Amino acid sequence: MSRILRRAFSAFPARAGPSTISSTTIFPSAPSVASTSPKAVRRRRTESPPHKSISLSPLSDADLYDLDTNKKFPFELEKDYQSLKSSSIFENESLTESEQRSLFLKGTAEWRSRVRGYAPRGKKSRHDFILSIMGGKRINAEEEQEPLNEESEEGEERIDPSKQIVGQRIYLPNIQIRLMRNHVPEGESYDPYIATFRIPPSMTKNDLRSYLSAVYNLDVTFIRTSNYVGTVGRLRTGEVVKKGGSNQNYKKAVVGLKEPFHYPDDVEELYAQGLKNGQGDALGLAREEWLENQYSINISKEMRNRAMFKYYKGARWRSRTHANLGNTMREIMKRREEREGKVSEEVQRRWSTIAEEALGSKSAEAQPQAA
Repeated sequence: MSRILRRAFSAFPARAGPSTISSTTIFPSAPSVASTSPKAVRRRRTESPPHKSISLSPLSDADLYDLDTNKKFPFELEKDYQSLKSSSIFENESLTESEQRSLFLKGTAEWRSRVRGYAPRGKKSRHDFILSIMGGKRINAEEEQEPLNEESEEGEERIDPSKQIVGQRIYLPNIQIRLMRNHVPEGESYDPYIATFRIPPSMTKNDLRSYLSAVYNLDVTFIRTSNYVGTVGRLRTGEVVKKGGSNQNYKKAVVGLKEPFHYPDDVEELYAQGLKNGQGDALGLAREEWLENQYSINISKEMRNRAMFKYYKGARWRSRTHANLGNTMREIMKRREEREGKVSEEVQRRWSTIAEEALGSKSAEAQPQAA
């Protein structure tokens, strides 16, 4: 019986492996930027790879964030780095050249992923932002302090012009933003440094970045979007219309995170981490117990099954293969028996053909000898 069960359960997928290991670079979501690049870009870089010391996309290249890398900046980025370095001094003189380059690259990436709509703008403000991350300041920067007005009180809070929002406020927005599960292709590990949202097609990357920063205080590193068009149909009159229901136009946004994120019910990840660390199923069982105590998942399933049984009371199941483990195993064994039966019939037919040919040849040889 154990052999039958083992063969029946062999059709079920194996337990998934652990997610990607946390990055050791100074910019943790850099590998996620490279893995979420468009397919055409990844295919082009695979077919025509650049030189080992050249990086075509420095902000999405995880190797440039390593301190022992041999890759170099592109010409424009190298020119900007040398210009900033020549006009600035750094408080921490113990930083090496590779560490300064990594901090410069991190500041550039964060500047590009900032929330738009702040003042002032320009190259000077960008360099000041990068220097705040690198721990430096300009050589010829004079601290200009605006004098307080005589009418204003001394205890009045001053507004920093660099923190002043230029855009207009929007009240009562009519948009819906949904957090979706990350799509993990078969054979690849889960990436905890990205999150997937479904947003309206009219929403831009800056709108989503501002929304996450203002509502949830969540800083993101990058955003990649892709538009999905719902299916359309044709009426009898020939007019093309959009089908109703769930076939709606939407935009998918993949957001890079600074800290790893897992769903509370991601028990498979804890099982995989426990097996990897030698703790067995202790982490997964503890999380299942916590979920049961907090949300009563098993009780909810039992109540749902009772409600469904009461709802379909008096009805008949027309399908033989419905959501039942016993019926699934029975259907698997039935199909395997049919396949093995066909194989055995084909083997018997071939052996019978070979035996008939052998008897025919022996009888043909015996007739001339008798004559």
